[in-house]
Amino acid sequence: MKTCKQLVYLSAIAILLLLTNLSCSSPGRPDPLKTSDRAKVVVKTIQEANTGISKQDRETKYCKMACSKFVFYRGTNQLFWKDFAGDSRLKDFGNAKTKIWLSGDMHAENFGAYDNNRGEIVYSLDDFDDGIIADYQYDVWRMAASLALVGRQNGLSAEEQNNGIDAFSESYLDTMASYRGNDRELETYFTKDNTYGKLDDFLEGVEANESRQKMLKKWTELDGNQRRFNLSKVKLGKPTASERQDIENAIADYKKTLTKKFKYDNNYFRAKDIAQRLLAGTGSLGIPRYYVLIEGETSSQDDDRILDIKFQSSPTAYDYLSQEERENYDKNFNNEGQRHALAYRALTKHTDNHLGWMKLGDGYYSVRERSPFKETFDITELTKEKRFVKLAEQWGEVLATAHARADKDFDATLVPYSIDKQVDKLTDGRHKEFRQLVREVALTYADQVEKDYGYFLEKLKPNSCSSGSCD
Repeated sequence: MKTCKQLVYLSAIAILLLLTNLSCSSPGRPDPLKTSDRAKVVVKTIQEANTGISKQDRETKYCKMACSKFVFYRGTNQLFWKDFAGDSRLKDFGNAKTKIWLSGDMHAENFGAYDNNRGEIVYSLDDFDDGIIADYQYDVWRMAASLALVGRQNGLSAEEQNNGIDAFSESYLDTMASYRGNDRELETYFTKDNTYGKLDDFLEGVEANESRQKMLKKWTELDGNQRRFNLSKVKLGKPTASERQDIENAIADYKKTLTKKFKYDNNYFRAKDIAQRLLAGTGSLGIPRYYVLIEGETSSQDDDRILDIKFQSSPTAYDYLSQEERENYDKNFNNEGQRHALAYRALTKHTDNHLGWMKLGDGYYSVRERSPFKETFDITELTKEKRFVKLAEQWGEVLATAHARADKDFDATLVPYSIDKQVDKLTDGRHKEFRQLVREVALTYADQVEKDYGYFLEKLKPNSCSSGSCD
């Protein structure tokens, strides 16, 4: 028979073990919430994230999100950051010196083709609305989870999914290691000449099939001898007189935000027409956005350019970061348009000369050129393991290169260290463990996304959805 003293001792041990287990729990682990509680969290988070858009846009967005688990994932970045911000596992391969400019919303369709300021067709990160400085693993983990979802959507086996995720992680680490001690990341970017598998074919196709004339024909029409936006297009709308005047008045200050290397004449930015851009994107669907047709290099109707002007709010991650991280953010950036431009410039090479920002009546807007070569690789083609693995490898290389060029080499006041050196130091000799962690995060979170998608369909999918919602 145990004595009273022994029972007290054993009880103390039991309590200590319980407290230890609780302290080790993490918001990113797969079992923190009961199903009923999770459903409420999912619904509330999605509703709160979409209160600022019209009822019609909200229904359109929800119908689009209902099309697939991957599209749902694209539209619910808030859930990712709510689940992973401050995750204890970040410390396994991160520290205070592994914070870098992030996409902040990294997934397989936030890479794309477009032309750089040299006129080359490149493949790179292409969405910086959620750009923020935080631990590099957030981008890695979110991208890896998207790989799991893409693999499942395309009918790949569990082993094939694992191989793709591992290829992505290993390529990311190998690329980081290859940049340590040199500046090659500052000169590296990706075109048809240094990509492979289906990616070089994709870029060759974009170059061959897309053009400025084709883009102008899609979005505009000639009215006599003047080019105007074609407002019969369902994705374009007529701006109000005050919206038009506000944008025209803001162009002068916008030009002050451009790179000093960009040379243009007085007529270059003359606004020939302005339209509302409707139904664009997934996560950002419904936020204010405009297209502005400008004169361009000459008075010819065939070299006009289209500026994409988009409202910028604080990045999704902001609300989920620590108080210290939010204070640093507030100190570093004057406005959200500036923050977007800094993220874009940090993470890309030969960046769009038209990149800048402007202030309109309701806040700050990013400004960039709408590339005539804007295209996204069709992920539904990744039905074979070989294709999946090859593209996953290149996604890892492209992401690592973007991160590596965004450190002290870009702006030492924001990131005062070499990220490639820090990541390589923390992972050297531990690649297997890194791959294992990324795979665990990706697969368990893909499981969670699938459950969350079910809650969404049950609670929030509008009755008005049709097959056309997924076009």
